[in-house]
Amino acid sequence: VSTIYEETLLKIRGIIQNGPIWVSIGESIDIEGRYIGNVIISKLNSELSEPILLTCENLEKCNHKTIAKLFNDSMSLIWPNNIQHEQVLLFVTDAAPYMIKAVNALEVLYPKMIHLTCLAHALHRVAETVRCKYLDVDLLILTIKRIFLKAPNRIEIFKNNYPNISLPPDPIITR
Repeated sequence: VSTIYEETLLKIRGIIQNGPIWVSIGESIDIEGRYIGNVIISKLNSELSEPILLTCENLEKCNHKTIAKLFNDSMSLIWPNNIQHEQVLLFVTDAAPYMIKAVNALEVLYPKMIHLTCLAHALHRVAETVRCKYLDVDLLILTIKRIFLKAPNRIEIFKNNYPNISLPPDPIITR
């Protein structure tokens, strides 16, 4: 496995070379409740470059310090001998306060870096604001969850009575 890892890193370094690059970090929680930080990078040039998943790291906490450390450690993976601070031009994250704080700390080391909020996260914030204005929508979602998701007997009755009709999709607030 270590040989494949090293070969993959060499391939990524060959693609990135001396940059310039963009970086995106997102975090999630795995099934066991651990915080996982994911780092995606790509070369910024006139051609469309495929994003590359550089690393997935287990974070002890999810705060500005661990995100900033993950960022720096990731840059060390690409440029192990000499981090090209001037070649990191774009950092895309969500708008969580700890991400903003991490960006502010990193801007000292990466002077040309511009921070952007991911469009999907920005739209989600707009949708959350709209959702707060229409409380009936929340009530509808809650009612559908009670009818189907929280009552396995009702699901079984529905499937028995209407075998050719699929269940309604799971109500997901973010969609």
